[in-house]
Amino acid sequence: MFGYIRTDEPYLYKKDEVLYRAVYCGLCKSIGKLCGQFARFGLTYDVTFLSVLLHNLSDTDVKIKKQRCVAHWIKRRNIALPDRISENMAALNVILCYYKAIDDYNDTGKRGIKSAIFRKGYRRAVKKFPETEKLVSECYERLSRLEKEKCPSPDIAADPFSVLAAKLSDLVLGDRATEHTHNTFYFLGKWIYLIDALDDYDKDIKSGNYNAFALCYPDAKDGKTLLEKYKQEIFGLFNFVFLRLKEGYENAQFYFNKDLAENVLMRGIPKRTDVVIKKYIDDDRGEKCP
Repeated sequence: MFGYIRTDEPYLYKKDEVLYRAVYCGLCKSIGKLCGQFARFGLTYDVTFLSVLLHNLSDTDVKIKKQRCVAHWIKRRNIALPDRISENMAALNVILCYYKAIDDYNDTGKRGIKSAIFRKGYRRAVKKFPETEKLVSECYERLSRLEKEKCPSPDIAADPFSVLAAKLSDLVLGDRATEHTHNTFYFLGKWIYLIDALDDYDKDIKSGNYNAFALCYPDAKDGKTLLEKYKQEIFGLFNFVFLRLKEGYENAQFYFNKDLAENVLMRGIPKRTDVVIKKYIDDDRGEKCP
């Protein structure tokens, strides 16, 4: 459930690219300091965007300084300096990676090295941010229960991850949290879950792993059939998420320039959805989520 949030690079301003990379590098250093060097391997741009968004919505300026790092020690790079939000996001990234490793083990029965890599960092993250870990734990407990019950509704199955994102934003934003920020994060979390389930459809069918779309449409034996037979329902679900994301984004109070947020929420996410859809539907048919 990682790696889906993307910018739409052709429409990304240079200033926003500099900011995004600086926050990414800052999170990488924060993870190393807070959770250990091995934990840095799990850093994603998903959590980077959450950090950028939360800084803007909380009116917390991102301070950037040219520094060297372990991976790029010859030339100084723009790196965001640590603060409470970035440290919380660094901890969140490690906690999510650890839970993902445990979830993979439960699905396959094979104990990989990922859980070992992130275990120590996870313990350090929990010690520093216990409330964040509690939210993630509650999310995965609900997800596990829904999977065991073989919940056939993609919308219901996505709710735990949606609630995690929304409650996390409330926790970090504190007094700055509003109905609009809550809804923005809720539907961002819902999209992440749904696009992951759609992207993994064929793989889950083959392995027998839980997939809400597969249980909702049991006669669709592969992703191509799924989208050919139930295109309108699935497109309708994603378009509803896009609409609610847009409502939250347009009504939330941004304290700095919101070009980067607009690029990701209004362009990057729909574009990434189309990429996943085109895995199953031929490009020349021109199918995409309207």
